[in-house]
Parts: sequence; structure tokens; C-alpha cells
Amino acid sequence: MRIVSLPGFLYNPSMAKEENYTIQSVDRALVLLKAISSRPSEGQTLNELTSVLDIDRSSIFRLLSTLARHDLVRQEEGGKRYVLGYGIYSLAGALRVQEKLTDLARPFLRELVERVEENAHLAVRSRAMCVFIDREQGTKTLTANTDIGDSEELYCTAVGKSLICRLSREELSELLAEEKFQKFTENTLTSIDALYGELQQVKARGYAVDNEEYEYNVICLAGPVYNYENRIEAALGMSGPKIRMDGRIEEVGAVVRDVSLRLSRLLGYQGT
Repeated sequence: MRIVSLPGFLYNPSMAKEENYTIQSVDRALVLLKAISSRPSEGQTLNELTSVLDIDRSSIFRLLSTLARHDLVRQEEGGKRYVLGYGIYSLAGALRVQEKLTDLARPFLRELVERVEENAHLAVRSRAMCVFIDREQGTKTLTANTDIGDSEELYCTAVGKSLICRLSREELSELLAEEKFQKFTENTLTSIDALYGELQQVKARGYAVDNEEYEYNVICLAGPVYNYENRIEAALGMSGPKIRMDGRIEEVGAVVRDVSLRLSRLLGYQGT
């Protein structure tokens, strides 16, 4: 038995034998599709794909031709490498219509509340603001509340920083060109340079922190939620009073990062 590993992809040939109702040709075609999707930028050659499945090249070629017929894979110019086909977009688009982000995220919000025992929320970006589209209340008497439909600044909130952490310096300047950078507390960031430096830390650790930047005595943490295009779709975060959150930032941040990444995986994200 041979187990083949590619970046972001692991296939064990015995998987095809575990289910009596598996159609082998379909199973093999899907294995190839997943292998190609594990390296979306560079694609894979026929030789590389032959190493994924222990079958002859002509069978691999026929499987790829079938996938190409349905526009699920295509050959780059020159015909040496196979990449994902544009038909994937229509499938992904249909799924997004079928599944609402709030419905998909709700179990993850509940998990955050259960693990950290503070309020959790889901936010998206609307131009230069972040908007809360769902929340889950914690069980504590003293809480830091956000309501569905509330909007807050991007530059001084954990969800806001998560939503823009992948922007370049130029993109950030363009987005916030008209932002006045109001100083809500002594900890509020008040310049593009300071914000851009903070966003590099967000990318490095995988979560953002608002340590009394937007409101005194409140600490918030959030993680970016990516979609199948490796773009940030939303931010998953939580907030609590400083008296309980202070000293737990790294611990809670790791939880937020983990839960946000698993929600991203559900949306088709394959990065790390």
C-alpha cells in the first residue's frame, strides 16, 4: 500500500476500498481534482498526477479529459500543466447561494462561546467599516455586547483588523483615505503606518487584538475567515471585559485562530 502526500493533500489508495458503493473511476477522478486543487497556482503535470494514483498514464489522461469536458480542469497554454477549470466557479457559486454564511458560521460561534465563555460575533466589511451580521451571547452577567447590524471602524477593532490584514500599504491607504482616525482611547491607532505595522502582526500570529483600542475596559480578539478563493470573507471574533480577558489574550487568540481556520476550511480555503 502506498500513501502519497502533496502540499495540502493526502490520499490513501485504501480509501477507495472502504466503501462498497464507491465507483472507482469517479473516486479516481475526484482524487485527481483534489490533487490539482492542492496546488492551484502552479498546477500539475501528467507525470506528477500519475504519481498520485498508481495506474497507467493513459487512464490518468482519460480521467483528466473527462474532467476537462465538464470544465472542472483545463490545460494551461502549452498543454503541460493541468489547473482547475472555470466550471468550479459555477459549482462554488451555487453552493454559496445554497448555504448562507451566517448558517455555516453559527456552530462555530457557539463553539467559541463554549470554549471561552465570552460573547462571540461574526462581521463582514462594508467599504471602510465592519458590520456585525451575527452573534452568540455568552452566559456571564457582565459582558461586552455588540448587536447585529452595528458597524464599527476597521482600524481600531479586532474584527476590522482581521478583515483588512491582507491589504497592501497602498490598498490600505486608498481604502482609508477619508478616515479621520478618531482617537477613542489612549490605545487607539491613529495613522496608516501604525495600522499597517499592526496588520503585519495579525498576519503573523493569525488573529487580531483590540486591547482597549475602541472602548475602555473591553478586550476583543478576532480571526480572518477565508473563502475558496483564498480571500477574506468575514471575521470571527469575541469580546469580553478586561477584568476577565486580561492575561488570556494568547490563550483566547489561539482558540479564535483555530475556530476561524476551521470555518475557512468549510468555505473551501486551502491555505495555512
